[in-house]
Amino acid sequence: MNTELLMQMGLSEVQAKIYLYLIKYGQSTPTEIAKGINENRTTVYSAAEKLEAQEIISQKDRGKVSAYIPNHPSVLESIAEKRLRKVARQAKNLESNLPSLINFYNEYQSTPGTTTFYGQEGVKMIWDKVIATKAPYYFVRSRYDEIADKEMLEEFKLARAENNIESEDITPSEFTNNKSDEMRKKYLLVTRTLLPPNEYDSPVEIDIFGDNVAFINFSKNGMSTLIESPEIADAMRQMFLFAKKHIRASTNQDELENRKD
Repeated sequence: MNTELLMQMGLSEVQAKIYLYLIKYGQSTPTEIAKGINENRTTVYSAAEKLEAQEIISQKDRGKVSAYIPNHPSVLESIAEKRLRKVARQAKNLESNLPSLINFYNEYQSTPGTTTFYGQEGVKMIWDKVIATKAPYYFVRSRYDEIADKEMLEEFKLARAENNIESEDITPSEFTNNKSDEMRKKYLLVTRTLLPPNEYDSPVEIDIFGDNVAFINFSKNGMSTLIESPEIADAMRQMFLFAKKHIRASTNQDELENRKD
């Protein structure tokens, strides 16, 4: 039996040598072990303590001197199972927390250009940037924004109004509320253009503000993208206003506003 097998099971080379020595020679003191495996006593003491902590070996008194004995190899299986469970927990934690870490990294390390965000936290980071920018806000609403955190969405709307951010949206008519245009303009500073039913069914909201364009993906575990570019933002703003003009020219907004399913 060589040390390679035990090292594949997670033991260090010295730990493997100590365990095999004890199996072969039985109860031994650290001094005897150190001499037998040709290592210094300090290294043996340290490695033996770790083996004992994992219950691979046990300490016995031999008169005035402490000695070690090997435990049954089946204990290695138990250690491997514990490690597997630990790795599984770590993988689960990584899956849960990696999006937040990526968002945190992108917030502080990304240079102007394109930044990717994940999940509800990513949506909030984009909306917070809308508020911080304080520029006129144009957005194409997705019907799927209702899966966003409702409290977060309401806070975003109120923050826009409190910061006097003029907003224009293009929204599916089947998801409009009962507020009149006058009330929306007065309390939320929003001018709304309604799309005919089922004309836009993408889970992606398009936001245009200042020098920024954001594509917010409301699908499960959605990935959202923020582009910082004056030219791209200007192009998207022109397209938004072009779409708004032609939607209003080809639809009866009052009928869409008062439409009942």
